[in-house]
Parts: sequence; C-alpha cells; structure tokens
Amino acid sequence: MTNPPTDRPEEAPLNPALKSRTDTTYNTSTTTPAPFDTASAKEGEGKGWPIIWLVVTLICVALAIYFIV
Repeated sequence: MTNPPTDRPEEAPLNPALKSRTDTTYNTSTTTPAPFDTASAKEGEGKGWPIIWLVVTLICVALAIYFIV
C-alpha cells in the first residue's frame, strides 16, 4: 500500500524550484500613456496606402492570369 503523505501541500510542492516570490524586475509605480495618445502619425498621413495596395493587387492578379494562361 501507499504511505500517507506527511507534509502538507504548502510545505512540499510538486516542484520545489517553483517557489512563490514577488517579481521586482519591472517598476509598476508609474503608468504610461495609451499607445493612441503617443502615436506620431499626423492627420491625413497614410491615406494613400489603400490606393497603393489596390494597384499592387491588380498587378499581381494580372501577372497570375498571364502566367496561368
């Protein structure tokens, strides 16, 4: 038969290397602003990208049709 455990689970965890500790690596006393507040994009910047992607997509589709046919 098995022997009854003599230690409580708190005193003898499954992995003794995993002990409860407080991580002090990161400073959590200060908060940082939201990414939206710190974005550096100006108003209207990047509005041309949809057109660029449309042209690139149409060129790729045309090349694919050319190579298939």
